[in-house]
Amino acid sequence: MAALTEREHAVAVCVATGASNSEIAAQLFMSVATVKAHISHIFAKLGVTNRVQVAIALHDAGLA
Repeated sequence: MAALTEREHAVAVCVATGASNSEIAAQLFMSVATVKAHISHIFAKLGVTNRVQVAIALHDAGLA
């Protein structure tokens, strides 16, 4: 988790709550394309392949 930037962490928390890309974009005041880019970086940094694994990783780290 330490590898995530502050913005990536915020996006990851939204992903963990089940928010869609458009919901995350609206909530964090960014474009959907930026959300998708952050999610790609999150997947790479956490070594996961889907949103459920992001949620599990945050839960296991006590961050969600």
